[in-house]
Formats: sequence, C-alpha cells, structure tokens
Amino acid sequence: MQKFIILLFVIFLGFETYSQEKIEGKVYDLITDEPIADATVKVVGENTFTSTDAAGKFSLVVAKNAQLEINHLNYETKIIQIEDAGSIALTPRQNSLDEILLSSNPLEDITHSITVVDDIKKGSQPRNAAELFNDINGFSIQKRSAMASEPSLRAFKYEQMNIKFDGATKICPACPNRMDPITSHVIPEEIGKIEVVKGPYTVRFGQTFGGVVNMVTTTPSEQGLHGSVQAGYELNGENVVTRAEIQYAKEKYDFTLNGEYRDFGNYKDGNGVETPAGFNTVSYSAKLGLVPFENHRLQLDWRQKFGKDIDHAGLPMDSPKDDSYAAALDYSIDKWTKTIQNFTLKGYYTFVDHLMNNALRPNITMMDAQTPVTSNSMGGKMEFTLRPNENALIFAGLDAEIVKRDGDRTRTVFMSPTGVMFNPPRVFIDKVWQDATTQDFGAFAEATYKFSKHWSVTSGIRSDFVFAEVLDPALDTQAYGKPMGTMVPGFENLYGSQFAKTDENTLGGNFGIKYHKNGTLVQLAYGLGTRSASMIERYAYHMAIGVDSYEYVGNPYLRPEQNNQLELALNVNKGNLTFGAGVFYSVMKDYISAVYRNADPNFWVIFANAKPYAKQFVNVDANQIGFDAFFGYKITKNISFDSNIAYTDAHNETYHEPLAKVSPFTANFSLKYETEKLWADIRTQVVSEQNKLATSFGETEITPGHTTVDFRIGGKVYKGLNMGASVLNIFDTAYYNHLNFNYNNAFDHLTGDKVYEPGRNVSVYAIYKF
Repeated sequence: MQKFIILLFVIFLGFETYSQEKIEGKVYDLITDEPIADATVKVVGENTFTSTDAAGKFSLVVAKNAQLEINHLNYETKIIQIEDAGSIALTPRQNSLDEILLSSNPLEDITHSITVVDDIKKGSQPRNAAELFNDINGFSIQKRSAMASEPSLRAFKYEQMNIKFDGATKICPACPNRMDPITSHVIPEEIGKIEVVKGPYTVRFGQTFGGVVNMVTTTPSEQGLHGSVQAGYELNGENVVTRAEIQYAKEKYDFTLNGEYRDFGNYKDGNGVETPAGFNTVSYSAKLGLVPFENHRLQLDWRQKFGKDIDHAGLPMDSPKDDSYAAALDYSIDKWTKTIQNFTLKGYYTFVDHLMNNALRPNITMMDAQTPVTSNSMGGKMEFTLRPNENALIFAGLDAEIVKRDGDRTRTVFMSPTGVMFNPPRVFIDKVWQDATTQDFGAFAEATYKFSKHWSVTSGIRSDFVFAEVLDPALDTQAYGKPMGTMVPGFENLYGSQFAKTDENTLGGNFGIKYHKNGTLVQLAYGLGTRSASMIERYAYHMAIGVDSYEYVGNPYLRPEQNNQLELALNVNKGNLTFGAGVFYSVMKDYISAVYRNADPNFWVIFANAKPYAKQFVNVDANQIGFDAFFGYKITKNISFDSNIAYTDAHNETYHEPLAKVSPFTANFSLKYETEKLWADIRTQVVSEQNKLATSFGETEITPGHTTVDFRIGGKVYKGLNMGASVLNIFDTAYYNHLNFNYNNAFDHLTGDKVYEPGRNVSVYAIYKF
C-alpha cells in the first residue's frame, strides 16, 4: 500500500507546468468602501481559489490569461480579468437560500448556517448524495443499505430535517422503509455545494424542526460552451461510475444537460464478509434558463432516475425497480422596484414509482411479497424581498407542500409458521399507505435589521395549516402465527371512525443577534421549530420500517413536534488561523418516537417477524444538549490542517432514558497539501462508542467506537484533464456506525446483526473539462 501511495505522488509531481504569475488584490464594498473579509476569489473553470483576509486582501497564482470569479454571501458575484484584480468593488445584495454562491463565509447569512464546498468527490465515487455529508460537522449517516442512506443532524432525522434541493424541490420516498430517500434521486456529482441551517433559525423554507439542508445543483458560471466527461472505478465492489455534462450560456439564455450511469456491486467489510450492496442506476437532468427581460429570469428543471436490482441489506426486501422524475419551475425578478428588491416564484412536481419484493430473500419459500407503491409530491413558494431602507431587509411569502402516496402489499403465503403447506396458497392484501394525502400551507415573514456597523438582529414568524386524510383505510388483518380468524384491528377499529381526516395549525418563529467585526463573528439565536407528523408516522400499517426488525403502526392522533432551541456560536478568521465553537440546548415537546407494545393483542404482528408485537408511534418529551467546534491552520502556503468535533446528548424525559438513534462523539482531522497542479490529503475520523441506549426503543447493544483513515490524491494531468485516486479505510477497519440498520431476512447473515461499513477500498477517477 505504501508503494502504491508513493507511486501516485511521483506520477502527479511530474505533471506539466504552465505559464503562471502571482497576483495580489483587494476586495471592498462599493457603497461603504469597507474591505470585505472572507470573499472567495476563484479561477474560472478551475478548482483554484482563495479567500480575502480581514483587510479584504488576497494573493493567488494564476495563468496569465485567466479570469477571476469573486463570490461573497452578501454581494453580487463578479467576474473580472486578472489585470483588473488590484481593486475589486462588490455590490451588496441579499440572497435566497438557493442563490448563495460557492464557498462563502460560514454563518454569514442565516443564523447558525454553513455553506459546504464538497471535495469528497475528488477522490471517490459516492453511492448516493448522502455520502457527501460524511465530513460535515455534526452529521452522521442513517444507513439501511448502500442506496438507502440519508443524513442525520444531531438528534434529528427523517422529516425532522427539512431536506430539499435547489431551494424548494422535495422528493418524498414512496417506500415506507425509505429505500428511496431524496438523496438517492439526485446525481451526487451534480451537487455544487450543500447549505445547512443547523436549527430552527429561519422560517422561510417550510416547517423546520431540526434544520434545513439545501443541495444546490450546478448552473453555468460563464458564457460559451463548456462541459465535462468523467469516469471512476472502485476495487471493493467493482463499482463503476460514468458521467457527462454539457453547458451552454449566452446573455439571454443558458442550458445544462447531465447524465450518469452507476453500477455498484457487493462490498467486503473489514472482516472480509461480503455485504449485499449492489444496484444499477441511470439518471439524467436538464436545466434551461431564460432572461426574457432585464433583471428577470425563468428557469426550468427536469430530471429522471431509473434504478434496478437494488439490494437492501438492512431491510426485509429488495428493490427490482425504483424510478422517479421531478419537474421544477423558477421565476425571479431582481430590483423590481425601489422597495421590492427581489421577487421569486417556485413550483415543483415529483413522482416516484417503487417496487419492493422478497424474491431473493430466504423467506421466499414460505411467502411471496410484492409491494408496488407510488409517491406524488407537489409544492411551491412565493417570496418578496423588501428593502425599506439600507439597514433593513424583510422577507415575506407563502409556500405549500402536498404529498399523496398509495400502494398495497400482496402476500401469497405458501406455508404456515409450523411448516404446514397451504393448497392453494393464501393471499393477503395489506394497505401500505391507505391512499393517504397530507397538505401543508404556510405563511411567513422574516426581517433582518442592521442597527450598527457590527450588530444585526433577525426575527421571523411562521404559521402552517396542515391537513391529513386517508381514503382507503386498512381493514382487520389475520395475525401472523395465530389460528385462522385471529385478527389484528385495522385503523378504524384501532383508532375510531374520526381518524381518517385531521387538521391542525402550527406556529413557529426565530430570533437572533449577530456581532461581526474584523473576522470575528458571534451569534446568539433562539428558534421555535414545529413539525407535523409525517405520513409514515401517521398511517404506517404493520411495516418493518425501523432500524430494528419490529413492525411499526402509525398513529393519526400524534401531536406536532415542538423544538425550543437556543444556540451560541463563535467563529474567528484571522489570516492563516480559523477556529470556532458552538453550544446548543433544545427542549423538545411531543417529540415523535416509538414504543414496543408488548403483550397487547391489538399489536400482534401480521408478517413473519422476529418480534411477536409491533411498535406504535407516540409522542414523548425530550431534550438535547451538545456542542461542535472546528480549528483550521494554514501551516505553509501549500499545507493546511483542519479539524472538527461534535457531540450530542439527547434524553427521553417521558421514559427516563436516552433518546434513540443519536450518534456519539465524533472528531475529524485533515492534513492537506495543495498546489496549482497537485493536491493530496489524509483524513482521519474518530468515533467513540455509544453506550447511551434507549431500551424502550429496543436498543440493547453498545456500539463500539472506531477510527478510520483515508488518503486522497489528485491533480491536473493536462489542460482540462484531472485525475485522482484514493485509498479509503486504509487499515481495513471492521466497523459499523450507531445509526446503521441490522440485517433483516438475509442469506448468510443473522437477523439482528449490524450491517458493517466497507473495508479497505481503492478508488480512481478521471475528469476532462472543456
């Protein structure tokens, strides 16, 4: 392995050199003439960039004919020739979340928010977009399988996190097991950045209980015809990724076309055990932008994904098919009037067609289960950005989100639990979604006021009107393993005739104060985040959807969750040194969890299962406290060190135990070398054991800690051609994360055993840009 790494270094150190020069410049505010710290100065068409210091100054080594792109969260983007780099004036602006540009200053716009420039893609092929969150402080990955993975932040997961892409579009999974989360429907390489609001500190993006995540896809950054082709290969699983992109932009229009193919196989963990992880996907996306009038922009977005032969090691079935499409339309007007600085109108529609079955599982000899399900999501947002004076901004608008799901599970049972064959086989039909619909209509207003040169406050309020309904309720069903005629109650017999239609109103808000001077940022914020129960939590009917092998039963009378969260953070950027820390505390009322209904005949299971009774979703009271911190130092011009740590301690007050499925203390360290032609880094992740277990949820085993080390290297082989390689999990550590699911109904693995992460993996890639 050492010889392999040394060989790669030697190859890349021999790359062709270019005619270059060092430039220096200063970036300042056009109106106030104040220097702008933390602006990103990027070479157009390359991955070369730097940031301005507290005095607004920067230096960069560039090719003689290069163009520079200057970005900052609070200013209009500017592209200049290098001869104009000595003095650069930027025009102030306020952006919508989906318009924030690359690598802006963390925590600058929305309180306790960060903008993440992903570079994990430089040396490896992510299975889905969830893997892009691996190195983001405070995040962990909820893993059911290689494809069915999604991010978790602190004690928040699933719909407790408001995850979308391009500022509005949401794709709701059709599968009750969440085999198809939103992160599986977006091309990972198309994501240019990930924006995160770390709590309920904004009201502008829908109901927000635990935070906002926005995955922003790329759009043309310069005029003309541009594109790229790339390919990658991973040894552990013999995984192949190919992708192509083409962009064309003129002053009045632009378009982007993306396509990708992924073929992944089973991987071996650090113990040498093969894990079912194969899948095959073909995806494409098309984006068209038009400028019909000055300061107006219309954007159309269309994308499709076709998935097949998807293995789910931690779930009881696999996916022979998982197809989706999404359409979105955006219209914006900048500088509409003197008072209306911006107007945006967004709309989207998404559809998921999903099939899961047990054709390749051990219990196929006893029963054949086929579950075709669909999900329809639609929504939109209208927002006005008002500037009554130079020190104030007001955001006001309306939004909507409508979700409809349907589908049945057909079980053809050949054999009884005692081995008696049925002739003919017995057929049962289970209502998976009960033809359910949820509708959320929201109104919001949020204002930011700068009351001095260094101080500003933000405050917002939001109200949501939520309606939920089922049209095809689940009926009484035969209990598994019980004499014929022993029935488990359907929803009406369990909850009464009024369950089929419910409505509620929720109220949320936020307040924050910020101090920013000479690279030092201090923030204090309070947020009241609310979230209505999801469709799964309301209407799941005896579905094995958890990290365990239990069946789950929904509860249509769940109360909305409330999160009262307070957070204090410090962020310091002093030249070569950056550091910061934050502490938070949440009081969560009516937090939605699940409890095992032991010995209750209303909750006998209906499916072949390791547990005799089901879990029911319930409200509990909970709290969480935690911290995160980061430290970075630029050791030399080309060598930098970065680190971060995060810890969350969450407690279920109702059952007097830890809250279920919360990741333990995690630390990340990175040492990076980067020049114009070559970059390389070593990353280490240290995760402690998790011994705080929720026994009422079924957590009984301590998750051991682990340490992994990755090495990545890449560089410019020729003009436009970049190549890279990585060795992931160098020491072949055998480990699993606390949020990993257990094996369920699998060959060669016992139900209840944890799904381990991949062992050592060697990855290579090449990308050519033109």
